[in-house]
Amino acid sequence: MIVKTHGVVLRYWPYSNTSRIVSWLTPDYGRINTLIKGAQRPRSPFLGQFDLFYTCELLFYTRDRSDLHIARECYPQNNRKWLRESYRATALASYYADMIYRFSPAGAASPALFDLLNRHLDCLQTPEIRPAYLFWYELKLMELLGFNPGFQQCFRCHAAINPRCPPHFFSFAEGGMICPSCAERDHVETESITPDVLASLLAWQRTNSPQAVRACRHTPRQLGHIEKALGSFIRHHLESPIESRDIALNILRLPPCAAS
Repeated sequence: MIVKTHGVVLRYWPYSNTSRIVSWLTPDYGRINTLIKGAQRPRSPFLGQFDLFYTCELLFYTRDRSDLHIARECYPQNNRKWLRESYRATALASYYADMIYRFSPAGAASPALFDLLNRHLDCLQTPEIRPAYLFWYELKLMELLGFNPGFQQCFRCHAAINPRCPPHFFSFAEGGMICPSCAERDHVETESITPDVLASLLAWQRTNSPQAVRACRHTPRQLGHIEKALGSFIRHHLESPIESRDIALNILRLPPCAAS
């Protein structure tokens, strides 16, 4: 059966000297792999029609007995050329795509994930790329994957957390905030979070506006605490180290003139 959908290119790799396997995120079929026969031949109709982070219109033949489908046609709808002009933007886009490739369900309709990836890739069309974009994306992705960290109430007793009244404790193993009483009574392993860091996490979790994220200013101390807290949470709940996260953050730490 031939089907038509849209897809964002997550990865591609050689199948033969002339053919490629392309991994896509689609709204209707989730993450899929397609074989593009003859993609590298000089007269291939696929030349220039797909590349990393492109959003394309895709036609492919489904194969019931295999998870490798056969691409028939694809047409680029958004090539996001700005991602080829900034190492910082490319680093973030690579991390976004890697997280989707590794943790999104294969073969299951994922319109919300598709929309999330498209929106966050488009947000990188700005000369000022910051670590805040990475942390904001992580919070939104975790929410859709069902691992949303809770910052508004105690994970144990459900008491409301007031960002202005420290101390605040975050347990990446529990999946959210722990009030001082529960942390002391139950001997929960926690990390201390300062009010300014907690306020940033709450703000990013609530907003869908890149302008709001771009308007935030953070000190190296604040960014370091956020990086550690979210990194510990993601590694614990997804049960996997994520090398692309470290690479992206290391590139973002470089002076803009060295990675732009």
